[in-house]
Amino acid sequence: MKLHRKYWLISLTVLLFSCAKDESILFTQTVLQEPENKSLTDTADEEVINDDGNQNSGEQTEIDEKENTAEEEGTSDNDGETGSENASDPPSEPSVICATEGGMATESGLKKWCWGDVQLPDYTAKVGATFSNGQLKISSECFEKQVSKEGNRLKFSINPTFPSPGSWCSNSYNMRAEISTEPWRVNNPIGTEEWYGWNYSFSDGYYPDTENPWAFFQVHEGTSGETPLLAIWCVNDGGPGSGVAGEVHVVNNSRSDRNYYFPTGVVPKGGDTIDIVLHVVWGDEGNGLLEVWLNGSKVVEENGRTVRASHPVGGNAKFGIYKWPWRNANSVESSSQIGVTKLETYMGALRILTRMPGDEDYLENSFNLVSTR
Repeated sequence: MKLHRKYWLISLTVLLFSCAKDESILFTQTVLQEPENKSLTDTADEEVINDDGNQNSGEQTEIDEKENTAEEEGTSDNDGETGSENASDPPSEPSVICATEGGMATESGLKKWCWGDVQLPDYTAKVGATFSNGQLKISSECFEKQVSKEGNRLKFSINPTFPSPGSWCSNSYNMRAEISTEPWRVNNPIGTEEWYGWNYSFSDGYYPDTENPWAFFQVHEGTSGETPLLAIWCVNDGGPGSGVAGEVHVVNNSRSDRNYYFPTGVVPKGGDTIDIVLHVVWGDEGNGLLEVWLNGSKVVEENGRTVRASHPVGGNAKFGIYKWPWRNANSVESSSQIGVTKLETYMGALRILTRMPGDEDYLENSFNLVSTR
């Protein structure tokens, strides 16, 4: 049976005061609106596949964070400019007036960052620096200017070979442009509930890298050499999960026997924006929870472990670009041969809600508090 959808254009101006998302937001926007029927299924099928695409393997993934290295400082300056995508204009966004009311990762309650009123640090010869009153930190390897700001959005841009990596960096290629919550190693106890909401845009010149995967979200508990607890990837052709190049996957690495990949059915193309909401309760098999929505449709719903048995705590969230295969020359070359020589994305306003057991609104549905839709 075919489903017939009706679309209509609505030009609207809305003034919202003391709303759930921002206390004062004024915007004018033309909206293409559709009925509530969603094209995605409510819950993605769970697949257990290793990084070679084989099922039921207990091997760890290659997304191997080395946070002790990321904290090291070097000695040289590098003030070059990153290359731009072939398509010059970033994806459009509504004109929104938004006030930042951030907070530390250790604090309960709703925290939000709107970027237009946030100043990024100017620094040289090290991986990163804190900003927004010490609430967030830039991690940029191996060029300091790979996280920048355009209007009310953050811009993440990496070209593996330009500018040449600074001598202060332990890697030979540019492969990371991220921001993370602070303080590092927040070590949220079992039972901590967190909601994350943000939108993530792909530059007009973006197309999937069929050779090498990359991540645009991680939660890391800080153990050097360990994979992140949770991540959101764009996979390579034949990679873990569905093996569909560019498809967004949610990854749960918290279990000791294997890593779990959840294909979402979403394959971004140039100019696309994804609205993301992630809800997690940090816990073991008895009380852990993971839910993820993309563009308003639930793509993951899993009751189960979200912390490691060896270190049972929640971690710090990281947003941006982490292209870990570009640590080595062969991966840089394989991407280049298919025309992928840079990666550029944008992040809109970020909302994080943290609750502890015993809070009055603990485990209440808070999708609308953090959603950017």
